[in-house]
Amino acid sequence: MKTKLTALLLIIAAAVSAQSKQEAQILDLSRTIFRWQTANQVDSLANVLDQKFVVVNGTGEIQQRNQYLNSLRNGSFVHNNTDVEENTATVEAGAATVAGKGKFTVTISGKKLTLRLCYVEAFTKINDSWKLLLIQVNALPN
Repeated sequence: MKTKLTALLLIIAAAVSAQSKQEAQILDLSRTIFRWQTANQVDSLANVLDQKFVVVNGTGEIQQRNQYLNSLRNGSFVHNNTDVEENTATVEAGAATVAGKGKFTVTISGKKLTLRLCYVEAFTKINDSWKLLLIQVNALPN
């Protein structure tokens, strides 16, 4: 009986550890994406965006992948700084989400703004690589 209980506890611990490792991997990828955005590493960013990627901003505007990448390339949208205050990841069967909030300094059409935002990122796993499908942001009260 004691051996069976120990084996069961080890199996549960391994499952929890594996989940935590996947969640940590997604949070690390999310941080990397923010770094690429602020460094304007558009080619690196493009490699992690799924072909069906969309951004839904706080006003409800939807940008497709190419529209978003072009706005970064032509400088009409610049990520100046990202300060994530909190975030959490969930990973389940080839899909992952990150929900978080923080302060984001951006330049939109030449106007620099600092915004408090909450965000959701949705990822899918394709051929053992995570791809970003969606970013949705909403304004938070200051």
